[in-house]
Amino acid sequence: MAVFENLGEQDRERLRDVINRLMAVNFLLKELERERYALARRLRPQLEEFFKFLGWEITFDERHECIAVASPEGFHRRPLSREESIWLLVLRLIYQEKRQSLTLSDYPMTNLNEIRAKYETFRLPLFTKSRLVDLVRLGVHYKLMDALDEDVRADNCRFRLFHSLQHAIDGEVLETLHGKIMRYEISGEEGMFDEVAETPALD
Repeated sequence: MAVFENLGEQDRERLRDVINRLMAVNFLLKELERERYALARRLRPQLEEFFKFLGWEITFDERHECIAVASPEGFHRRPLSREESIWLLVLRLIYQEKRQSLTLSDYPMTNLNEIRAKYETFRLPLFTKSRLVDLVRLGVHYKLMDALDEDVRADNCRFRLFHSLQHAIDGEVLETLHGKIMRYEISGEEGMFDEVAETPALD
C-alpha cells in the first residue's frame, strides 16, 4: 500500500502496530502509551491517509494528547448493553462536571462513592458488585478510565477519567441524554435506555 512505501521496515512494523491498536481500542493516549503516541504523531500523514482510504474518521486531539478513530456509521461499533451505556454516560457526566475546575494537564478523579451518588441522584438502577468489575474493565479496555486502587469494589476506590471520554460521548449527545435522565422516573419503561445504548462511539 502506498502509505507504507517510503517507510523503513522498522517504521512499517511500528505503524502497523499503531493501526491495529487504534482499530481495536479506538483511542491512543500519550499518558498511557507514550512511544505509540509519539510515533503516531510523527507518521500522522500516513495514518490519515490509511484511515481516509478505509473511510474512517481519525482525530488528532493535540490539546488533550489523544488520538481517536471511528468507523463510518458505526459499522464496527461494539453493541453495548443498557447497563454499560449508562455506566459510560455517568462517567462522562462526572468528567464534564469535574473538568471545568481543573487545568488542562489534569485528569478528573472520582471514586465509587461519587459514581453511586450520581446513579442515585438520577434514580438509575444501580449495578451489582459482581457487574462492577466488568464495567470497570470495559472503561479500562477502551482507555476511558483507569483504577488507582486494587479493589475496584471498595467504596473509596479512586478512578482517573481520561479525555477520551469526550470523543466517546460528545457534548451534544451528553446534553441531550442528561436532559432525558433528569426527566426520567422509575416506571418500568425502557425507552430512554434504548436510546442511551446507541450513543457511545466504541468501535
